[in-house]
Amino acid sequence: MKNNLLPLLKRWHRRIGIISALFVILLSVTGLFLLLTAPLGLDQKTWHGTLISRAYNQSPKSPPTGIPLDESQWVLMIDGLVYVGDAAPIPLTPPLLLAKKDRRFISIANADETLLTLHDGTLVERMPGVDFTGAHPAPLPKAIEKRIIRRYQGRGMPVSRILLDIHTGRFFGKIGAWLMAMASILFLLLSLSGLYMWVRKPKGQRPKSG
Repeated sequence: MKNNLLPLLKRWHRRIGIISALFVILLSVTGLFLLLTAPLGLDQKTWHGTLISRAYNQSPKSPPTGIPLDESQWVLMIDGLVYVGDAAPIPLTPPLLLAKKDRRFISIANADETLLTLHDGTLVERMPGVDFTGAHPAPLPKAIEKRIIRRYQGRGMPVSRILLDIHTGRFFGKIGAWLMAMASILFLLLSLSGLYMWVRKPKGQRPKSG
């Protein structure tokens, strides 16, 4: 039995070592970059895109809607947030129904309240009821739709945060915790099998110390 155990352990030791190497490379690379966060300015740089948005739940739950005010400006809504100009988004219960631009203000309404903003989107007043007529939602041009979704998703996430989440497995959600648990088990098995093979190796085949 002992004669058969060592060859079996050697085969599995090599297989576990190959799989473990993938985790070691991932942990080593992300760990190295985390150590270099300050010199490389990784906490100031961001990554964004579909994968990042999904991983951090930044994707909108509903498609954007919009109302054209003129040839160059739209009132846009995503998930209950109204975007006008470069100002901060304003909460408004969907759906977006009406909008009108005059010489001083922009009026924006849902079914039961009206927002009054400046032309740059700064909120001036929130009023109950709707007492104006204006333009209704229209199909969004693709360029405007992409731009507002990207703005909704923000500047992305700091590179240092993403690297840390990959390093700990949190980036991959629930499966990430299982992967890191599996990696820990593989490292343990690799250590135990290597130690056992070293102990069982004939003394004449062990490397001499000193």
